[in-house]
Amino acid sequence: MTPVEKMLGMLTKVKGRNGSWTACCPAHNDKGPSLAIREADDGRVLVHCFAGCETLSVLQALGMSMTDLFPPEGKRREYPVEGKKSMKPAFYATDLMRIIAFEALVVSICAYDMGQGKKLSDGDRERMKLSQQRIEEAIKYANV
Repeated sequence: MTPVEKMLGMLTKVKGRNGSWTACCPAHNDKGPSLAIREADDGRVLVHCFAGCETLSVLQALGMSMTDLFPPEGKRREYPVEGKKSMKPAFYATDLMRIIAFEALVVSICAYDMGQGKKLSDGDRERMKLSQQRIEEAIKYANV
């Protein structure tokens, strides 16, 4: 089993293909996928939580360590490193759009409540700020 297969098997709401996935982050109470996982050309697993969780926190929540993100020494040679035509994108546009759509829904719900005269709680305001951060991160990764 490759490092990425091991990790994906422990996550929930996994979606993706061709070496790039999203899933719920196990390091925080994640309702919608905010964790991006990518398998590099050499077999390393790259992990990024759009909510801001540190990679080590994500791994600890899964009972993994940093060394689990790398293929065993003997297997690294099986991954082509040289002669690659082009590098895979860090995250697929569909995955980034899915994250942005979910965060936009959160913002829309809060805007609707405010339009109805409802005062937002401190928790709602914090969630709106988190949505803004996640959207900005997605834009950054889209190189826009």
